[in-house]
Amino acid sequence: MSGFVVVGVDGSPESLAALDWAAEEAAGRGAGLRVVLAWPSVVTPLSVLGAVDLAHRQAEVTLREAELRVRERWPELAVVAVQVPHDPVRALVEEAGEEPAAETLVLGSRGLGAVAGFLVGSVSRRVLAKVACPVVLVREGEREGQGEGGEVVVGVDPYQGAAEVLGHAFAAAERRGLPLRAVYAWTLPVAYQYAGIAASVDVSGEMQTFAEVELARVVQPWRAEHPGVTVVEEVLNARPAKVLAERAAAGAELVVIGRRVRRSPLGAHLGSVAHAVLHHVPCPVAVVPYERTPEEKQEAGDE
Repeated sequence: MSGFVVVGVDGSPESLAALDWAAEEAAGRGAGLRVVLAWPSVVTPLSVLGAVDLAHRQAEVTLREAELRVRERWPELAVVAVQVPHDPVRALVEEAGEEPAAETLVLGSRGLGAVAGFLVGSVSRRVLAKVACPVVLVREGEREGQGEGGEVVVGVDPYQGAAEVLGHAFAAAERRGLPLRAVYAWTLPVAYQYAGIAASVDVSGEMQTFAEVELARVVQPWRAEHPGVTVVEEVLNARPAKVLAERAAAGAELVVIGRRVRRSPLGAHLGSVAHAVLHHVPCPVAVVPYERTPEEKQEAGDE
């Protein structure tokens, strides 16, 4: 057993979908599965009525049912089920960081909301901002139709986190025996979109050629390391989130994106592209954290 996949459960349909996905992922990795249910130990006026004790017992039942579900379907899988007396964010972050540290953390995500987007709850958003390992968000009902082909789609920025994101995507494609589609979507700088600059010279054509070269440059080492993976490189002048959503809707089994680690407690910890993908891509989405290199920090003006 090489490590652990951690999954958070609470008895909801979306957490059971995440549980099934995580169990299959752990089996494919030759890893163990750690099933986590958070139960904050708080005293409230409801304790007098026994409501808290009843809910606590129900949580224990939920956890044991989740463990039994996995053992029945994946009898060879090593499973550890734990109830943690903390709020869900703290529990999941700490359990993912326990030794041996989690290879991946899997969470459920609810269905479509009022604006036709998937609902990424506050727990998932806060966990994404804090946890050090890749996080996969799984929708309820996604397992229907899985195993019928498809591909792994990865959104690539050649200048930020390409190694971490591509490494995760190639490994996922290889384990599943699926082709990998590496997508680099770019847009012209605002300055080129005005005053007729783009029309006076072939800016778009030059940018497209340059982008194709840059994508090939960062993908090539991973092609060499995973020669059995069929790779399609796709470079488009378009918004990244829109392209990834379209490729996912066309039959992707997994979409992989990056998330730059931000140390400041203030501000957004999830970029605009990742935010849009998580809310609009129907298949499982893996969010891979990465640190900027010294060269990237220097270019950005950071010390």
